[in-house]
Amino acid sequence: MEISHLEYFIAVARYKSFTKAATVSHVSQSVISKLVKDLEQELGVVLLNRTSKKVSLTDAGTIFLAEAEKVVTLFSNLTSSFGDKCKLPRGKVTIGLPLMTEAVSIAQLLGEFRQKYPEIETELYEYGSKRIQRAIQDGLLDIGIICCLPGSPEIYDSFLFSHEALKVAVHPGHVLAKQKELSLVDLAQEAFILSSSDFSLHDEIIKRCIQAGFHPKIALETSQRELMIETVAVNLGIALMPENICQRLSPDLVRTIPLVNPKIIHNMSVIWKKDRYLSYPAKLFLDFTQGYLSNQTDLHS
Repeated sequence: MEISHLEYFIAVARYKSFTKAATVSHVSQSVISKLVKDLEQELGVVLLNRTSKKVSLTDAGTIFLAEAEKVVTLFSNLTSSFGDKCKLPRGKVTIGLPLMTEAVSIAQLLGEFRQKYPEIETELYEYGSKRIQRAIQDGLLDIGIICCLPGSPEIYDSFLFSHEALKVAVHPGHVLAKQKELSLVDLAQEAFILSSSDFSLHDEIIKRCIQAGFHPKIALETSQRELMIETVAVNLGIALMPENICQRLSPDLVRTIPLVNPKIIHNMSVIWKKDRYLSYPAKLFLDFTQGYLSNQTDLHS
């Protein structure tokens, strides 16, 4: 006996017709007739008097109807209650962040999310974009923010988080520091400070340099943004960094110059795994982030 047997029996009893019960239940009359007959066979009693004009309850049917209605009501309340409990705004969301995430923007987003959902914990992990993708695929992270779009769109869902041009960061005393703009070929003889190979921006910069006709000389690869900035500040090399990060750097320590030929856009995307169960807190974070980004766009437009 399944809950559908009870629901169909109740419908027939209520409408006193197999035809009307089938229409309301969106099944064929033959299906509903068979299921009610199966129910009677399982119980070993006749529940309905069937005539050519109408359907009526037997004495056993009247007793069973009262019990069946109780069970269906309890089942309905159970599923509704369980669904409500699953949608309580509490729990934990695990999020992967890369090196080049703009810290202030992320902090503001997380702060506003916490204000709205104080019982949802956000657990943050700083990894390279490649590792974030692997961790999401393996189920170790719920959500990630990565440089550019994922290389496997059949695996991940995503939306754009930020869209920033790269600028050249140099020491204030560097020979290029007074330039108003730079081409990539102007950097052919410079030592590059790059993010480590686990970061997709590392591969993107090397690829663009090769397209410009040179392979970059690498002075340092690091997964720490502050070390990258400090290394430029002591004139050990130059770095390509997103504009929103460059805006927060002190010009006394580091000068930043627009890169115009080619102009390299640093996109960041929020990603999560397709066809994988997402907790209600994770869904709330995705919805909140999209709304937050939309509001930020409206404020700056």
